[in-house]
Amino acid sequence: MKLDQAIKQHLEKLPLMLQGEVLDYVLYLEQKTGKQSSTDSERRKRLASALEKTAAMNPYAKVDPAVWVREQRDERALHNRSITLPF
Repeated sequence: MKLDQAIKQHLEKLPLMLQGEVLDYVLYLEQKTGKQSSTDSERRKRLASALEKTAAMNPYAKVDPAVWVREQRDERALHNRSITLPF
């Protein structure tokens, strides 16, 4: 298995939030190693390419929007209501 395939396979197993962190780290490494271009047009091309690759991976395919919203709302208290902790 090629390295890029192994990375993709592991990336797809991660939750969506961690996939975003991986992308941030890759962009950081590119900047750190000096691969970052100095021209805006080259940066825009690379960003467009990264977005196309992300869209091709379809990271939201397994996310049910209604479930996601419910999970987000469960994590914080509503106005004038307290959170009941499970312990």
